[in-house]
Amino acid sequence: MSITLDKEMLQKSITIADSVISSKNVNTVLSNCLFKISGNEIEISATDNELGIKTRLDAVSGSDVIFTANGKRFANILKELPKGEISIEVNAGFMISIKPKTNDLKANYTLVGTGKDDFPEIPFFFEDNAVEIDQSVLKDMFRKVIHASALDTIKPVFNGVYLVSDSSGKFTAVATDSRRLSMISRHVENEISLTDGVIIPLKTVNEVLRLLSSGGMCRFSVLDNQCFFKIAETELVSRIVDGQFPNFKQVVPKQQSTSVIIETQRLVDAIRRALVFTREPANKIVLHFSSNNLVIEARTPDLGESTEEVQVESNSKDKISIGINAQFLMDTLKEIDSHSVKIGLTGQMSPVTLCPEDDPDFLSVIMPIQIKTA
Repeated sequence: MSITLDKEMLQKSITIADSVISSKNVNTVLSNCLFKISGNEIEISATDNELGIKTRLDAVSGSDVIFTANGKRFANILKELPKGEISIEVNAGFMISIKPKTNDLKANYTLVGTGKDDFPEIPFFFEDNAVEIDQSVLKDMFRKVIHASALDTIKPVFNGVYLVSDSSGKFTAVATDSRRLSMISRHVENEISLTDGVIIPLKTVNEVLRLLSSGGMCRFSVLDNQCFFKIAETELVSRIVDGQFPNFKQVVPKQQSTSVIIETQRLVDAIRRALVFTREPANKIVLHFSSNNLVIEARTPDLGESTEEVQVESNSKDKISIGINAQFLMDTLKEIDSHSVKIGLTGQMSPVTLCPEDDPDFLSVIMPIQIKTA
């Protein structure tokens, strides 16, 4: 079997598929990508048994063949070849011969492949309840909340992003690690039937984020314990997290007695400087709010201390001091695109809310850290 195709397109497609493969995988078959060549198309698949991916590209082929090969090694070979078309031949023993079709380089590279035996079947995209979402909208939603997910937890429900639609045309993404929460809602043209919500694993969200672009549509569907994404020529299927996501509406304060408006970039710069004087994992700083200014204080005995004053607009003349994790605050602020951020406060140990001044549908909640009062 011989096939001709563009080197860079093949390299890109292999990299997309291979990204889901775990480096800790001890199963040889699951360490490889599956290549299915039929007609004038190549379908490249990979899975870790939790997450599966299929991507397709055009090619010129003389016959049909299915084989597996190590994706990283295949992509690394292609990366070192010059631009342009390449020729690939696969023999009966699944030895893969790779030749650049250029007069500048006369070379032949042979990669060891295997048959498709024991490679698991990856489900096709489930169309029955599929909805379309603008890629740029979904990308922005995931990007703005993913930082609040737990990276390593004994509670899997915190290790993902919760998608729910409880009203016609309104789509909400929520992430929390129990100490902070970020949520964003957007209106979509298609009606989404997702009243019970699903938790998308963090690895899956990261893969989807990597595939999403600023144009075009993404198709999304759910069947039983699986979710499906279709982005351009790539399909992704993942198990959803089993468990009940916390009632995030109970976490969000219904109203805050104090509202403070601050220039976003000025606050980001001040928090970044204060972080120098904090230590993980608490990264504790104290925010002293008054009617027209905010004093940011960081103090760690063996590191040093800092104080910085930032002008604010507040609806309250009462002073209030809040202990908070500076890194949590920074993670949220970095996702706020607006000129100003609105901070909501009630008491020293009450949740702190942040949202862009011009976007009330994007909200973050951070639990405070207890501080000593004079």
